[in-house]
Amino acid sequence: MTSKNCLSIIRPQRRPFNERIRINVSGTMFETLEETLSRFPDTLLGCPTKRIKYFDKKQDEYFFNRNRLAFDAILFYYQSYGRLVRPDVVPENVFFEEVRFFQIHSNLISTREKIERALSGNDEELPNNFIQRNIWLLFSHPESSYAAKVLAVLSVIIILLSVAIPCLESSEQDNIVSDGSGILLSLEMGCYIWFTVELVVRFCSSPSKLRFFRSTLNVVDIISVLPYYILLTMQGARAPLSALRAARTLRVLRIFKLSRYSSGMRALLFTFSTSMKELGMFMIFISVSMVLSASAAFYAESFYQETNAFTSIPDALWWAVNTITTVGYGDQYPLTVLGKVVGCFSTVFGVLVITLPVFLFVTNFKKVMNVSMTIVSAEKERKKS
Repeated sequence: MTSKNCLSIIRPQRRPFNERIRINVSGTMFETLEETLSRFPDTLLGCPTKRIKYFDKKQDEYFFNRNRLAFDAILFYYQSYGRLVRPDVVPENVFFEEVRFFQIHSNLISTREKIERALSGNDEELPNNFIQRNIWLLFSHPESSYAAKVLAVLSVIIILLSVAIPCLESSEQDNIVSDGSGILLSLEMGCYIWFTVELVVRFCSSPSKLRFFRSTLNVVDIISVLPYYILLTMQGARAPLSALRAARTLRVLRIFKLSRYSSGMRALLFTFSTSMKELGMFMIFISVSMVLSASAAFYAESFYQETNAFTSIPDALWWAVNTITTVGYGDQYPLTVLGKVVGCFSTVFGVLVITLPVFLFVTNFKKVMNVSMTIVSAEKERKKS
């Protein structure tokens, strides 16, 4: 038997564009045209060379042992010239696995892969030097080894201790210049020595120094360490009390260091970074609502000279933001009937204004959390196997 005859047995003949293609997905038969699949030649089904190994010569069909419910969306992708829609009955992680298998590229799958790389850190380059790489994994990837896990637990304990110290200081006495008792001062100094050493070691072992400063988590680490040295500099230079208060307030930022060891906090920070458009829209809506509500309340109250609820429009802005956000401190409130009507409309309108952008932000957070939970589940399965 010649080589050509062998190839004719294991591979289908070249089909014309108007010929039907039979696809068997776990027992469910689908039919489409060669022309339809050829619209995306870079995919598994669109390229005859790629799909050749799934061809059953005896049945004259392509057989895929894949999710049959997800394949409806896969086939619709070819029929609709690139529209990828996940069926509600198919879990998100299952659907994206099917999309990857059939080598389909779309904005939907690109967004998910971007989130996965950001949360798992798989997109970073490791140092080429063996010692440098081990140090980087030890301090930056708690899941890389048992020693890295122990170091991560130690870092979390020190972070929590450093957050508790300002709370204990504030309960002792209201003295901005003093750093508290000697024990608290020693503990705080030890915490910051650890933070500084950790930051320096991670910077020296990082594969890319420029990318190190571009990382959000690294910026958080730097910001959490700076206030301590700012305090030391200001105290030595006899800085004003207002500057010392500001520097001491910045110390609470060290709580964000936990995001390095908490997948939930990483998901929250990543949601904020990817939802800047929604947050910008939210701020615009709130600003417009504040100005309109404050102006309406001021002019409504100004009709009655005996009342002085709002002395100016800027003075009414505080009442407007409390009303729109439904906080209502009660320190300012309209006294006239017309002003109360304005307050009622501001409250109802504020609920609607806040709900729309918040819903978009929650949707993004849910999407990121779903990816994060998928990564955690995959990591657990990998450890079990």
